[in-house]
Amino acid sequence: MNLQELFFDVFKEQIVGGSVVVIDGNKEFKYNYGFQSLETKKLVSDETIYRIASISKVLISMAIMKLFEEGKIDLDADISNYLGYKVRNPKYPDSPITVRMLMYHTSSINDGLEDESIELGYNGVNGKHYFVSLKDLLTNPNYQYYTPKTYSDYSPGEKYLYSNFGMGILACIIEMVSGRLFTEFIEESFINPLNIDASFKASKIKNKDKISDTHLGFKTYRTAKSFIDNTYPDHPLGNNFRGPAGGLFISMQDLSKIMLALMRDGKYKDVELLKKETVDYFLNMKFFMTYQLKDKNIILKGHTGNAYGVRSLMFFSKEHDKGVCFIANGGKYLITESELTNVQEGVLKVFEQLF
Repeated sequence: MNLQELFFDVFKEQIVGGSVVVIDGNKEFKYNYGFQSLETKKLVSDETIYRIASISKVLISMAIMKLFEEGKIDLDADISNYLGYKVRNPKYPDSPITVRMLMYHTSSINDGLEDESIELGYNGVNGKHYFVSLKDLLTNPNYQYYTPKTYSDYSPGEKYLYSNFGMGILACIIEMVSGRLFTEFIEESFINPLNIDASFKASKIKNKDKISDTHLGFKTYRTAKSFIDNTYPDHPLGNNFRGPAGGLFISMQDLSKIMLALMRDGKYKDVELLKKETVDYFLNMKFFMTYQLKDKNIILKGHTGNAYGVRSLMFFSKEHDKGVCFIANGGKYLITESELTNVQEGVLKVFEQLF
């Protein structure tokens, strides 16, 4: 069977629509399946743009590494130095929280209350468009949106606790250090040099008709129009922490260009996004998720995504010059032992056959 037939077998009757791009040395394989929208019956194409969920965190961290490369950020410095006010876990007032801890999800800052209907902490204000002061959310117990649940019982650096809020704080640090809105810094550093149609703001996508709906099961959950109409407004620098953790809109063919830059010493063709030394350092950090191809004893690096019915992944092996980008905009998923869905697992099993 060829790759198209193998991926079709993984996707059929499992997902609404999806795209996969496979890089194998100088060869590229692209396959699209199903519907971009169930409401309009528009089919997925190479240019379909998806909200890719937590793979977005790779680009946030690349932006941090860009500032690190320029000597503007010390990964082991207290984040207070960049935000302009003192940030401490109240339970550990003498323990600084560093940029690296935010990247590693070990900062002791979490997403607040599990009940997102209560407008306290990151989870409570995420998705809302009104202004929320990051400083007050982190430091002011009397603030209307503050919750002590923002801070875990662990000391900074002690334990891995996955944090979307932590990534939002990194975006605010990028703003304070660069003097630019996070979205603008991303565009200037990565989007524009690659000449791709992508953004952390759906309203800034040029080809809005290419944006995919998302689905829970086989029912529409969020339309492209809702993403565009509900784009976050720009708040003052250092306060745009809502959106970055999972909000990048991009096609799989364009995401593969970013992946290729990570695989090939910071360059996509003749466009340098990061210097080789920066990428080498970045790939050796404890930022990336890993996935082991057990039968081949090969470790892939990358990230996954899960939000609004979307399931996505980007994994690669620089050593073998192979990588895969995949997303489904909704469908019927089963969780496997690896904590991925059966569809994500199926994509990786097909990809494994290239090694």
